[in-house]
Amino acid sequence: MEETIVSTITNIIKENPETLKVLYSFADSWYIILPVSIITVLFSKLISKIIFFILGFISSYVFIIPYLFQFEFIQTLLKEAGNYEPIALLVFSIIIGILTYSIFKSSVQVGGFILGGIVGFEVSTIIFKFYPEIFEKIEFLKNINQAYIPWIFIIFFGLIISILIAKNFDNVVSILTIFIASTISSFFTVYALENSLSLKIGENTILKQNINISTIELITILVISSIYIIIGIMFNFKKSKK
Repeated sequence: MEETIVSTITNIIKENPETLKVLYSFADSWYIILPVSIITVLFSKLISKIIFFILGFISSYVFIIPYLFQFEFIQTLLKEAGNYEPIALLVFSIIIGILTYSIFKSSVQVGGFILGGIVGFEVSTIIFKFYPEIFEKIEFLKNINQAYIPWIFIIFFGLIISILIAKNFDNVVSILTIFIASTISSFFTVYALENSLSLKIGENTILKQNINISTIELITILVISSIYIIIGIMFNFKKSKK
């Protein structure tokens, strides 16, 4: 089982070397990345919302504002702002950053409704195919045109999944943040152990910034990552129950 997981991760790394190259590009700053990622694991519920704000804020400057500059109305408006243009752009970006969390949450809810609708449609199709007589036995469905029944299933399942996603959205985002931050933390923990304590872990391929990470190092990363994940989940979700 362990060998299967390691071999699967090894294949993923080989197929996506750019991700590992990005991590190696921050290797010299491991003493900053490591504590920041560990703090993210411990305070994922708070930090995940801050991450949304940062993403929205940066996206505003990188994507939204350049797009808006294509419109003459916006150019004229900013010219009238004069020396206050940078402040106006800053305020606009802050607003976008604040709204990003809500926009993303709404988008996920819509996606959940669509996914639920697909599930509902498939369920109705299966029932129509294998148990058509059920619609004659349920009093509520007897007086409904059968052409509308798939839509009832689509709306019902769509709403259920959308509500479930909305209700558990913060927890899902928090858990995803813990998993990502734990992976980064474990990678730089191994790097720190090899770099600072001169530990011999496998072939020290991480220290050499080799894309082909040794099996022992991968297992070490998996074990440390699992520990971080457990600590992160216990810390965040125990704290929320108090």
